Amino acid sequence: MGYSKKKYRTGSLAGFTISVGIGFLIYFILNNIHVASNWLDYNTIVANAGHNLLYKFIWYIMNFTEAQFYAGFFASLGIIVGGFIAWRLDVKNSTLRGFDISYGSNLWPWVLASQLLSLFIAIFILNYTRFFDIGDYTWLPTFITVVGIPPAIMLLYGPNIKALFTGSILGGIMGFPVAFWINNNIIPVLEVPGVVSNVFTMAITGILVCAICKALPWMERVPANSLNRPKESQEQILENMKKPSWFVRRVFADFTEAQFYANEIAGLFLIIGVCLDWILNVNHGAYASGAIPAIILSQFIGSAIGIFLYFDKYVEKGWYATFVPVVSVGPACVLMFGANVKVAVIAGALGGIIGPPLAEYFCDKLPKGYHPTIGNVTSMGVTTIVVSIIIKVLPWF
Repeated sequence: MGYSKKKYRTGSLAGFTISVGIGFLIYFILNNIHVASNWLDYNTIVANAGHNLLYKFIWYIMNFTEAQFYAGFFASLGIIVGGFIAWRLDVKNSTLRGFDISYGSNLWPWVLASQLLSLFIAIFILNYTRFFDIGDYTWLPTFITVVGIPPAIMLLYGPNIKALFTGSILGGIMGFPVAFWINNNIIPVLEVPGVVSNVFTMAITGILVCAICKALPWMERVPANSLNRPKESQEQILENMKKPSWFVRRVFADFTEAQFYANEIAGLFLIIGVCLDWILNVNHGAYASGAIPAIILSQFIGSAIGIFLYFDKYVEKGWYATFVPVVSVGPACVLMFGANVKVAVIAGALGGIIGPPLAEYFCDKLPKGYHPTIGNVTSMGVTTIVVSIIIKVLPWF
């Protein structure tokens, strides 16, 4: 794509200001709501998810937004419903469809199916939630499959049953044990946020499953059905990207990149859902930490800074990993160092600066046949370690 680097060096300043303003607005509104009720209390869910089918199902749904550190029931329903709406609008070629869901591949139903199936294997068939009953655990990394290799395999191999079951079974079996071991044996020694174990698990299992799939004789790539929509000219695309509205939409889309939806409608429904979770019971989402307002603020700041600074990469490549701090550095540091504005701003800003180019670096090193998510999650782990160390040595923390 031909363009002037100087002209498109940074994103819309108005879009940046609006996005950060939305983050602060949500923070201050939610921070003034403190309803502690019995509605899906997190500790009650943990106490029963190991043996009670209803609570297993609730944990199953909540896992869809673990990546954002929400782990909320309505947040998870929101991202699924929003994803469905965005997909239907995409198929109908509606002008309201927003960014092409699942990167314009028309694979969203297959992505969702892989998430539902692999998570079902982990929670209901292998019963990994039993560790709630036999150990002193208040959280378990069963969600790995939702944002890990199963949906990545669908995007890599296309719409076919063989890829769906192969990726989902391998991901459902491997994700939890690896994350569980790293979380118990490595993270306490390093004294870094627990998200590091999750994202490195995604990288490790991603490499293993991609290698296995390349060796399996039945794994063949099937092209996705084209949506056959008219292409915009380069001038139209660039003119649209300069608008504040594009910037804000891109920030909302970043909230659903981890699930491979990458759509602002799904992002909007996700944020509405997590706000509803908080309003109903502050002890439901984010592991009853009371940190949801600060987590959301850190995410808006991290995404907005990344999009603003690396806008030229969006112009050049069409996509850039500005979502990295949204599902790693920002929320992880808020939980580790405190749910306040200072931590949210510093962690979000540093994550937005460091995470995206690091993801680009790791993705460029991947061999052919390995999904870029491996590079992205590796960046999340490294960036989180670096930022947590920086915050530890800063005198005002």
